[in-house]
Amino acid sequence: MKRTIAWLAALGALSLSGAAWAADPVAYITEIQKKGAGEVRVKVAGESEWQVPRPLLALRPGDQLQVQGDVRVVVLFHAGGGTKTVTAANSPFTVAAPAGGGGGELKTITGSVSQFLLGKQDAPKYRKLSTRGLTRPPLIISPRHTRVLLTHLRFEWDGGDRLRYAVRVVGPQGTVWQQRDLPRQPVGYPATAPPLTPGLTYHWELETPGHPVERSQFEVLSEAGAARVHDALAALDHAEGYSPGTLVVMRTALLFEEGLYDEARRQIEAAVEAQPDEPNLRLLQGHVYQRIGLNEKAADAFDLSAKAMR
Repeated sequence: MKRTIAWLAALGALSLSGAAWAADPVAYITEIQKKGAGEVRVKVAGESEWQVPRPLLALRPGDQLQVQGDVRVVVLFHAGGGTKTVTAANSPFTVAAPAGGGGGELKTITGSVSQFLLGKQDAPKYRKLSTRGLTRPPLIISPRHTRVLLTHLRFEWDGGDRLRYAVRVVGPQGTVWQQRDLPRQPVGYPATAPPLTPGLTYHWELETPGHPVERSQFEVLSEAGAARVHDALAALDHAEGYSPGTLVVMRTALLFEEGLYDEARRQIEAAVEAQPDEPNLRLLQGHVYQRIGLNEKAADAFDLSAKAMR
C-alpha cells in the first residue's frame, strides 16, 4: 500500500512538472536595448542555469530575466497586459501572468500578435551564396506575393544604377498600366492610371535590357479588409501602457497576419534603420523577407540578429 501511495505521489509530481513545462507563454521579449556594457540572461522556470535569451523569446510563468549594466529589456504581455521594462534596477524579474488586461479590440489584437510571435521563435538556417565579383540581376522587392493597400501601392526593385527599367501591371483583362525608361528608384501607382479593383489579384513585370523579365503578383485588399486593418492600427496608435519599440513589433505582426507583407516590410525596415543593432527587429525583418522570398536579405537579417546578441 505504501509503495502504491509513493508511486502515485511521484506520478503526481511528474504531472505537475510536465504541466509547468507545457504552460502556455504569457509574454515575449520584444526589445533588447544595449546602450553600453552589459548583458541579459534568462532562467527558465524549474531550471538552474542562466542562458542568453533569443530575440522574441516566449516567456512562461516563473521564468526569470536578469539584466546587468546599461541594458533595457522590454517584455510584452498577452491579452492587453501592456509592457514591462526590465533593467539592472529591477532585476531579476520573475514573469507572472498579468492580473488583468485591456478588453475589446486591443485584447484581440494582442492575442493575435502573441500567436504570431510564438511561431517566430527560431531563425531558419540559410546557406549563403558568394556573390563577390558577380553582377546582381534585377530583382523585384515589392509588391511581391503580398496583399496591398491601394493608398500605399509602390513598385520597388534592386538592380544596376546605370540600367533603365520598364514596369507593367497586368490584370484579368490584360495590361492595366505601364511605364518605360525608368531609373532604379521606387515608382508609385499614379492617380491618373486606371483604378485597381479591391479583391482582385494582379501581376506586375519588371523588364531590363539584357536580363530575363522579372514577375510577381499582388492582391488588392478588399474594402472591408482595409477598414479592418485601419481600425486595428488606429487602436494600437491609441494604446496605453506599451513602449514605442514594442508597438512597432505589434504593427509589423498585425500587418504580416493580414497578408500585407509589403506594409510589414516597410514598417520593420524603418524601425531597423533607426535601431540597426536591435536583435528583435532584425529577427522580425528576417521573417518578413523570408515570407516574400527574399532569402538573401533574410539570411543577412538573421545573421545580424544573432551577432547583436553576442
